[in-house]
Amino acid sequence: MTATNYLQNDGRVHRFLRADTGRFLLPLVVLPGIAVLTLAVFGPWLAPHALGTTVGAPFQPPGDGYLFGTDRLGRDLWSQILYGGRGMLLAPLAATVATVVVGTAVGVTIGYLKGRVEAVILAALDLLLVLPPVLVMLVLATGWGGGAPVIVLTMVLTGAPFLARLTRASTLEVSQAPYVQVSVTQGDSTFTILRREILPNIVGPVLADSGMRFVGALYLVAALSLLGFGPETPKTDWAVMIRENAEGAGLNLWALALPTLMIALLSISANLVLQSIADRFAR
Repeated sequence: MTATNYLQNDGRVHRFLRADTGRFLLPLVVLPGIAVLTLAVFGPWLAPHALGTTVGAPFQPPGDGYLFGTDRLGRDLWSQILYGGRGMLLAPLAATVATVVVGTAVGVTIGYLKGRVEAVILAALDLLLVLPPVLVMLVLATGWGGGAPVIVLTMVLTGAPFLARLTRASTLEVSQAPYVQVSVTQGDSTFTILRREILPNIVGPVLADSGMRFVGALYLVAALSLLGFGPETPKTDWAVMIRENAEGAGLNLWALALPTLMIALLSISANLVLQSIADRFAR
């Protein structure tokens, strides 16, 4: 066997091992993530106790009918987890969708149409790219308070420019393909070309990036709650639970570990699922 053949075969083996490992590890993360997602959506209907109801002593360990014990106010920890998932899911999801729509629309438009306006838009995108998301979020939260609108606007201002740059580069490459030139020759409208020829061929990179956008939005929601801009008692979310229960972790570790685990599983599984879907589009 020549050195070239050996390297080629070795590369195929490594690619196979990576794919096989991915198929094995993906369900191990995604299945718990789906469970967390289900709890976040349907949790309030499954909670054994009403939101904010005190049922025992503060930081009571698991037992006596309480699956994970109680939190700092003596509330059933499991019930608080079930009530706190929607806030950690809906705002990042809305922010991700808005970011993907705005970033893709801007990137595809300037990538296909080009022209003098392109330079101005690119300069504006570069200016927004240097803005720290947390700083933008804090400025908006100081003026408007916490909530989904602040997270959505922060993600659009700081995330859409990167996605616009990404989709512009992909559009520039795809627009040179023969099938696009055929559509132009046939006299198809710009909207038809973008919808039928461009967008289906750049959806892979967009989906791969949207996973990171969701994780970023999730972290912004957590940061907002940890900094005191989250929902006020009795309302809660998983990040608020981390902030409120950190001092009692020595008495009931679940009060800190459980909401942290929920956030981690939700972010990791969402990113892996979107990356897996993006890989399928890339094939």
